[in-house]
Amino acid sequence: MKEFRKKLLDLIPYTPGEQPSSTSKIIKLNTNENPYAPSPKCSIALKEIMDLGLLRKYPNPISDSLRDSIAKVYGISKENILVTNGSDEAIRLLFLGVLGNQSTIASPDPTYSAYPVFADTIMVDYRFMKVPLLENFHFDWQSLLATQADLVAFANPNAPTSLLEPKEDVLDFVKKFPGFVLCDEAYIDFAKANSSCIQEACSSENLFVSRTFSKSYSLAGLRVGFLVGTAKNIAILHKLKDSYNVGMLDQAIAQAAITDQTYVHEITSKILATRSSLSSSLIDLGCEVVDSSTNFLFVKPPKGHKAKDWFEKLKNQGIYIRYFSSGVSANYIRITIGTNEESNIVLSAIRNFLEIA
Repeated sequence: MKEFRKKLLDLIPYTPGEQPSSTSKIIKLNTNENPYAPSPKCSIALKEIMDLGLLRKYPNPISDSLRDSIAKVYGISKENILVTNGSDEAIRLLFLGVLGNQSTIASPDPTYSAYPVFADTIMVDYRFMKVPLLENFHFDWQSLLATQADLVAFANPNAPTSLLEPKEDVLDFVKKFPGFVLCDEAYIDFAKANSSCIQEACSSENLFVSRTFSKSYSLAGLRVGFLVGTAKNIAILHKLKDSYNVGMLDQAIAQAAITDQTYVHEITSKILATRSSLSSSLIDLGCEVVDSSTNFLFVKPPKGHKAKDWFEKLKNQGIYIRYFSSGVSANYIRITIGTNEESNIVLSAIRNFLEIA
């Protein structure tokens, strides 16, 4: 009997944050979702498509209207944009275009843990090099440069640490590095202004920037992202995508969301205010909190308390956060920034832990 390839049978899939079967009494702060609804314009866009009966037709194969809107918001050309089924597809298409037998990919460690999984799905004999972070959790740029890999991939701001690498450091690395560089900017809208490398990716032959609609645009329930690079590089990667990789509803709703920048800035400001308040409160309780540039906090419990214990205790109370059991992450929990009410419930639970101990 014919069998699947051994590489597929041996592949260990990515483990996403737990999705509770019932959310009625759950405080879900484990997958970095936005606590606020998407722009009201999204509902209007959905209704228009449904009223016109357009779903009987195929969507625009290259998401032209959405690309126009993205280009306008970021001041780039639509030819620099590849719209994808979530930023995960953008990343995987880049890996598919670059990796072959004997290729090498490198990443800081830890960073987004799906990168090696995406690489494994290409089914080639490649090498993945993990470069430990510095003691301050920032990237070790010199060691990344020394890998001489075909591709270096990282999230900036980084996940799970929440730290932002300065734009000038990223661009200096891109200039020195001979291979391709993927800068995954899923959380960049929660960082300080002018931190994105999206415009530089349009002219740098070896730089790609991936973005998602799942975080600041509150559209994790859709799967829409995009990749930015030179027009030449994007045209090449267009060959790899499925003919209709992004559905009509996804395109229309994402376009409605990105054109309502006033609303996005409004809810992002709320998240940043809650982030600041929650971080200060946790520090007051004796926790170590990394200086976040994301919509989550990377938190080390006070001495005498274990991160895994807090993760389990919070889950028992219906509060879902994230815990990573390996490396430096094992001493930390990751808490998505929710509403002020949700943050207060988390703080109340943690205060109880400290009183019981």
